[in-house]
Amino acid sequence: MSIKSRLFIALFISITSFNHIFSIADWTILIYVQAKNNLSRFATQNLYSMAKIGSNNNLNILVQWYQPGKDGVWRYQILKDEIKLDTYLPINSDGTNVKDLVDSMEWAVNKYPAKNNFLILWNHGVGIIDPIWHRRSGFGLGYGLGLSGQEFNEVVINNQNIVENQVINSNDQEQFFPIKIDDDLTQAFNNSQDFDYLTLNQHRGILFNEQSRSYLNNEELLEALKQIKENVLKGKKLDIFGMDACLMSMIEIGYLARGYAKYMVSSQEVELAYGWNYLDLFTAISSGTTTPIDMAKGCVLTYHNFYQNKIDFYTQSAVDLDQLDSVKTSINNIILKINEAKKISLSQVKNFIKYARRASTQFTNKSYIDLYSFYFELIKQIDGNLCLTSNQLFKNSLLNLKSELLIGMKSIENAVIAKTSGKKFANACGLSIYFPTGSVEQSYLQTSFVKDSLWLDLIKDAFV
Repeated sequence: MSIKSRLFIALFISITSFNHIFSIADWTILIYVQAKNNLSRFATQNLYSMAKIGSNNNLNILVQWYQPGKDGVWRYQILKDEIKLDTYLPINSDGTNVKDLVDSMEWAVNKYPAKNNFLILWNHGVGIIDPIWHRRSGFGLGYGLGLSGQEFNEVVINNQNIVENQVINSNDQEQFFPIKIDDDLTQAFNNSQDFDYLTLNQHRGILFNEQSRSYLNNEELLEALKQIKENVLKGKKLDIFGMDACLMSMIEIGYLARGYAKYMVSSQEVELAYGWNYLDLFTAISSGTTTPIDMAKGCVLTYHNFYQNKIDFYTQSAVDLDQLDSVKTSINNIILKINEAKKISLSQVKNFIKYARRASTQFTNKSYIDLYSFYFELIKQIDGNLCLTSNQLFKNSLLNLKSELLIGMKSIENAVIAKTSGKKFANACGLSIYFPTGSVEQSYLQTSFVKDSLWLDLIKDAFV
């Protein structure tokens, strides 16, 4: 063999070895865990589930974890059977502002690069409305269920009495900095899918910190996503934006995120405290290549598999955010047709809207309804009244409205790429929208969706 051939082979081997050593993973998944609240215990359980799979050459599982009684920023790499402390930053940070979230993603992306990036916000969530947080204990559970502070400690679900007093104290937390999982420590979490009935029926409400009494509002969430795209991902969108939190699968939230992420995974209804099925999800993607769309669908499938035989009030959906402009356009077209019909018979059209709203699928926050079901119920009102009207102009107007409603339903079907729900929400189709039966919350007026759509025209006087 010639010297030239030997040099070529040596160079080829060197390049191949270099690419193998420095090859990047398929996915970096950052779970941003704000657990300085009554969900602390369940954060621990979720991390144990993640560690049963752990990171590998194909998958980076990372956690930024805010815990009761612990100051500073704690960053972990989740390995097989090990929750490894990566970085501790002794800084004043409560985990509820734009900088905290952007910095965490910068750490994840730069230190653990991957072809695809998935950000999950783990905490309470209350949808598109920014609440006024009254100083009372137990905000997350009480707010999510619409309970007063006194009612918070005891809630009734499905006629079963559940008492909430499960928060890990600071002494219990000491063992988790860092930890290796062994038989003693994992005894309580021997099987992450076998958790007690108390755990199953505690609800988790984005990023509510009960120590600092602060949270990330929707305008701040928009700014954080914008900075992550522009400054961290250098103009690239997040592949998936997930929210392991309550009530976040809303058109308004997706519309907010659409320029900064490809897919959104979240729940229309409240989530149970245990949250997502991380064990099965990470098992499914730990080897081989997973596309963003398959990952998003996998989140929904594993959530379905986890809860389908346990409760009847769960929801989860994956949304193609590129489709939300079409959903918004269809909403605008529908409202224009409604306004045309109102000019002919205002009282009849308003009654149609009232009946359809009341018959729509609604959630624990009664101001949130499933938009697809609203369209469906409105079509029923139209069909039931077409034969009763002798006014041909009004009849034509209603037929035009029905045509736009059918287009709107199709736009939702195109946007929601995967969904699941328990039998209580069998008609939930993956995207909620804000539709109060009283006055409109002031914070809603600041949302980008309201500014870009005609939806406010419909809801502001629907029940006047």
